[in-house]
Amino acid sequence: MTKFILVLLLAMIGCGKPINDKTDQSYASPLRANVTEENLLGMSVFLNFHLLPLRGEIKNRKKLWSGNSWQLIKGAINHRWNSPKKETIGYLSPTRRQIFSMPEWKLKELSPSEKYDLYMGRYDYPLKNDVEWIARQATMEWEGLCHGWAGASLNHAEPAPRVMVNPDGLEIPFGSTDIKAILSYAYSKIILKENEFLGKRCEEKALMQDRCDNDLTAMSFHAILTNFLGLRGRSFVADLDRYKEVWNYPILSYESKILSLTKTPSGKTAIIRTSFDYLDVMERNSWEIRPNSSIVSKMTVEYVLFLNKEGNMIGSKWLSRNRPDFIWIIPSREKFEGYLSGVHDLLK
Repeated sequence: MTKFILVLLLAMIGCGKPINDKTDQSYASPLRANVTEENLLGMSVFLNFHLLPLRGEIKNRKKLWSGNSWQLIKGAINHRWNSPKKETIGYLSPTRRQIFSMPEWKLKELSPSEKYDLYMGRYDYPLKNDVEWIARQATMEWEGLCHGWAGASLNHAEPAPRVMVNPDGLEIPFGSTDIKAILSYAYSKIILKENEFLGKRCEEKALMQDRCDNDLTAMSFHAILTNFLGLRGRSFVADLDRYKEVWNYPILSYESKILSLTKTPSGKTAIIRTSFDYLDVMERNSWEIRPNSSIVSKMTVEYVLFLNKEGNMIGSKWLSRNRPDFIWIIPSREKFEGYLSGVHDLLK
């Protein structure tokens, strides 16, 4: 399975700032006792624990669908998923002359990137060549475009297949998977703004020393989960691999249980167990939309929240070793710049 695409995007999503709480009770809150809201992920959120619902789910499932993670070592969107040979890297694309003599069934076998290049009237395949270069840099199986899929799925309904006509009158058939692939690639190229992510990617390997001080804090996680899903029915994306690998998934619903609520001289301490469902990747590809084919998985975490006398969260501590590494959102793009400007034509 897969995740990020090269260094610029690792830096993009991996360098957010969590709420500035620490992982022990010695934390000195920068928040005044009467402050009950904070701006997180570009939105004002409540921090009062007692105002936040213990369960919530997304309102609109039309914009969330499982998609391919487009592993780089398998060519990413250069993968000819609809071809019997399933070509990935290093194959030759047809010339302009060959293209105009190819039957529709043969055009259907081309990769998503080749089809997009043809739609843009480029028989020298610039997108396919760029993706080829990127794919050849990959060394790990988990590297890919799941962040692009997550962003696309968060903002767009699952696209139906369609036939597009290029500037020379060539009709190019796009399957649902082709369009999802191109849309995922376009979203993978977007650089997030500072207020669009929380937490920081951990560079440690699993089973190593339990550190990663810049991880998403439990307080940040609970605040976003309850304000976004609980109060607004709005999804966000989380990297659910705590360590070096990056696995991004849209969060669909959650349910929290208060395991204990203890009074302290400065307020209260709450121990919380939260289970949440997330949209998983699906390596199966299809020409048509497959209704109800999305894959949903579950994760459970436990943590401590420190509350002041007014009930505002002022600090936290993770109890679970496995937990989200960072979280982020990405606004819908009504258009893309440069060579990717034709992407939205595929969605009309």
